[in-house]
Amino acid sequence: MVKGQWTLLSKAASLARSSHCTSVTKSGLLIVYGGEYKPRTPVDTGAGHDAVPKGSLHVFDLSKSALVQQWSLLSPASSLEGENKVESVPEPRVGATTVWHDGSLYMWGGRGGQEMTPFDARQIGVWKATVDDPGQGVQGTGGSNLRWERLVATNEDQAPSPRSYHTAVAHAGKLYIHAGCPDTGRLSTLHAFDISERLWKILAPAPEPGRGGTCLVAVTLAASQEVLLRYGGFSGFELPTAAGTIDVYSVAEDKWSTVEPSPDPSHGFPGPRSVHGFTSFRSKAPSLSSAVALLYQGERDASSLGHAGAGTFWDDAWVLSKEAGDDLLSGWQWHKVDVGQTNIPEGRGWFSPASWVDPEGDTRVLMFGGLLSSNTRSDELWELRVD
Repeated sequence: MVKGQWTLLSKAASLARSSHCTSVTKSGLLIVYGGEYKPRTPVDTGAGHDAVPKGSLHVFDLSKSALVQQWSLLSPASSLEGENKVESVPEPRVGATTVWHDGSLYMWGGRGGQEMTPFDARQIGVWKATVDDPGQGVQGTGGSNLRWERLVATNEDQAPSPRSYHTAVAHAGKLYIHAGCPDTGRLSTLHAFDISERLWKILAPAPEPGRGGTCLVAVTLAASQEVLLRYGGFSGFELPTAAGTIDVYSVAEDKWSTVEPSPDPSHGFPGPRSVHGFTSFRSKAPSLSSAVALLYQGERDASSLGHAGAGTFWDDAWVLSKEAGDDLLSGWQWHKVDVGQTNIPEGRGWFSPASWVDPEGDTRVLMFGGLLSSNTRSDELWELRVD
């Protein structure tokens, strides 16, 4: 059986939140942006009792000992851009996504305020955050080295419609935006944004139903097959409806397929869930040589109060593997991870999945914040190592 161990790296009461964004740089800087402490009320607004300036990033260095460091804050210098001198800092938000790609942070989507309506076209678009010297900024030398820029696509009319609680992933120079919640209903669309060309492309929509709170994972399989993997989501009910099934998108073919991996011999399949963790995973351990992704935690049953309440949550973890071979639809299998019975995080959802490949080539899976069944927001940073 696959074994794993959770480790609590940090507790920071002032950073408790859910519906936030989490990304990790190649050097191991965990970056947290946005979210909410109270339902439908974005944090880090720089207004009232919230002293954190809007557009700020919270940073934790995973490459250092967790015992000798605190969280650091990077805040942007206020600036204006364009003929109309529009402020070049994104508005506070919940339900957005960030990805780290080629030395910069990219953010898209989300919504703000009690009305929970998506932002307008300018705010909803691609925002790029650049840190001149992340190491220097993390040491607290000031936030003026953080700059936000709204990237204008050459074909803004092809951009995804405004939404929140979607999923995003960066792969091979493209930012993929999938699913999510517009003003009404839920979506199954897939768009790609070419970062260097600043060009949107509409891709094949995923299998129905439309959903929010799902996750995409970008994976390069044997024979250089580039795919996106999707698991779970919410469409008035937790997904998938068929036990353990995943949806696989072939980048080369612009085509989706639904696959039923083989079950874990002893534990079967992971249960349906949303607002969960699903992230790329690899390991040098021989027993995990075919592993491609890891699924963890998430909402098991939604609250009857909707976004104002908390449902019940899973506290499990599963490795997804793919045996070598040209057939994209075969060779998949689930493996339940034994994380023990003590020193494990309470089940939660409404967090942003993240992982980091350390210098030894092993994946560290991260979980920061999230909503607990007590309807409180967590302030914990956990790390899962699997071997």
